[in-house]
Amino acid sequence: MLKISYKSFLLTLSILMSTTLPFSGYSLDRQEEILSEIESSRGNPSRLKELLPIVHCCFDQTQYEKILMTQLRDVKTSTKEFRELSRKIGEVLIGKVVECLPTQEIEINTPVAPFTGLQLQGSVELVSVMRSGDILLDTFLEHFPDAHVSKFLIQRDEETALPQFIYMKASPTLTADKPVIITEPMVATGGTLEMVITLLKEKGVKENNIIIACVCAAPEGLLYLSERFPDVQVVMTALDEKLNHKKYIVPGLGDFGDRFFGTPH
Repeated sequence: MLKISYKSFLLTLSILMSTTLPFSGYSLDRQEEILSEIESSRGNPSRLKELLPIVHCCFDQTQYEKILMTQLRDVKTSTKEFRELSRKIGEVLIGKVVECLPTQEIEINTPVAPFTGLQLQGSVELVSVMRSGDILLDTFLEHFPDAHVSKFLIQRDEETALPQFIYMKASPTLTADKPVIITEPMVATGGTLEMVITLLKEKGVKENNIIIACVCAAPEGLLYLSERFPDVQVVMTALDEKLNHKKYIVPGLGDFGDRFFGTPH
């Protein structure tokens, strides 16, 4: 059995308490007002950007993204198909993440003429929120083969929907100046990511260097993270409708990890 340190216990306790209380900057009425405005602003990317400033990708899905998400959501999609679709959606997320990374110009020669091109400036760190984060991790490693990987295991209590810290193995190369990409396919309440981001900041990672790559997210979770970590960046392929009374994303796609690994409840 994995042992949790006293410090980790205190962190877990603080997260559990914070997720049961109103946002520190918003009253409950104000939260509902903002969520209502998010819903009424669908189709208006500029207004959504004002309401959810941590989101750093276009709120308008491409046709390809809509097709992939439809197939991922479909309860009839087989495990084999779901795995292939997960790889494809990971490739889509790579492009969105790269838009958040620092670049620099580089002079090269083509077979015909000199050319001023672009390359990434420095390396990145990858953080996988186990186990579903590992699904996206494989795709990200194909594009960032030199990246060091940190693993965090934080399980959601199905009765309370609150995160519980279990384990972490952090790369010794996590620094304040490196971009850190967190792979977490679904953002529901935001509690798990709050715990991960807090742990990363304790290790010296700058908030504005943190990029969250997710497949779909509930507005409640994004608003929660926006209030607590206004300088992080989130990229995603779908802004879903809401959380239901069980804190599941609606319409969502079920449990990402269970559908990928073929372990339904």
